Amino acid sequence: MHKKAAVVALGCPKNIVEAEYVLGILANRGFDLTNNVEQADIVLIHTCSFIKSALEESQKTIKKILALKKVRDIKVFVSGCLPQLLKENIYTQFPEIDGFVGTGDLDKICDIVLGKDCEIKFQAGGLNSCEFRVLSSNLPFAYLKIAEGCNHRCSFCIIPNLRGAYKSISQKEILSQGRRLVESNIAELILIAQDTTSYGTDIYNKFCLANLIEGLAKIPKLKWLRLLYAYPSGINKDLLKVILENENVCNYIDIPIQHISRNILSKMHRPLTTKKTIEALKKDFSDIVLRTSFIVGFPGETDRDIYELIDFINQGYFLFAGVFKYSDNPNAKSYKMQDKVLQEVCAARQIAVENAQYEVFKREIKKRSGASSEVLIENFTPCKSGYKIFARAKFQAPEIDGKVIFFSKQKPVIGSFKEILITGSRGYDILGKERSNELTK
Repeated sequence: MHKKAAVVALGCPKNIVEAEYVLGILANRGFDLTNNVEQADIVLIHTCSFIKSALEESQKTIKKILALKKVRDIKVFVSGCLPQLLKENIYTQFPEIDGFVGTGDLDKICDIVLGKDCEIKFQAGGLNSCEFRVLSSNLPFAYLKIAEGCNHRCSFCIIPNLRGAYKSISQKEILSQGRRLVESNIAELILIAQDTTSYGTDIYNKFCLANLIEGLAKIPKLKWLRLLYAYPSGINKDLLKVILENENVCNYIDIPIQHISRNILSKMHRPLTTKKTIEALKKDFSDIVLRTSFIVGFPGETDRDIYELIDFINQGYFLFAGVFKYSDNPNAKSYKMQDKVLQEVCAARQIAVENAQYEVFKREIKKRSGASSEVLIENFTPCKSGYKIFARAKFQAPEIDGKVIFFSKQKPVIGSFKEILITGSRGYDILGKERSNELTK
């Protein structure tokens, strides 16, 4: 009888992809897979420890799974960033676990689970092989990791410590995986990395993201291709032109800029040209929708810095933005900085920035009211009038940008596309109505 294995993935899409590789490796080695940890004989928890909240979520999840071990005969293993951070000290926190592996030794996971002797070196890295992959959801999109690690040295970030130097995956490998995903009925591919715009600089000695996108866009039946995690200084005109010239490439870029004040960007060790980059991009390529992320409450941040950020937001450069309170990490350079901002001040600034961005969103969606938009159907629920449908427009990334919600008398097909008319918004969800009764493939 084959043993059942479950993988619990925590953290960002990059971790999800890695966990899906692990699922594929386990399946290839003869394990039966289950998404129910209570039915599993073996549970692997793939952890994130980038910020305090992620670290706490990893610790909480491990404790929860270990509680099952007290009532059932299961084995519990931990992988990824938390073991990479704690190394052998993970046994001090969790002596009941049966084994662990860091980010650079994930290819040894099966041997660890099978109880074979393995040398764990704690070399930072990631699992970039995609020979085996089992998707963890039946949603019509998939993340496509194009690189691992990071060469930037942002003062608040420990990713280089956990994941090592930037390492691009070969274009041949990425195109091969992209084709396999589309052949398995994936309608949308989403490019991810710690920094997508640096793609190719390590193995091809030049910025190759535009060329990669052009190659992926040629995959037959690929409907949408989306770009996340673009580093500001890596944005160039070749990349922007490729996005606009290929119909199946979404006119959308996620560019986490973190702040706009030169005072704070300098302390963060982030590009001081960020403001000019965004201004130039929107001036010359106004059709491209931008999403970003901000950190508020960074050490040394003043009210003036926040006013500058809010003023920039009010100019409407971004349709979506995530706003995060600064997380003080003992392993980051910023931990030793002076002038820490009180938590209650951080919370107030977060609300102020979120409110400013929400007003921009409402204003922009109001402009689009009455406009036609093609949407990708992801889910639906029956209702009295037929079906309540949850979808996404081309200018929305999954999981972070809200949904398009509309009603239909016709039962929809998940993964199909439909033309709707935008009628308004509720929160960050966009409301719409059917333009026709015919679903498109």
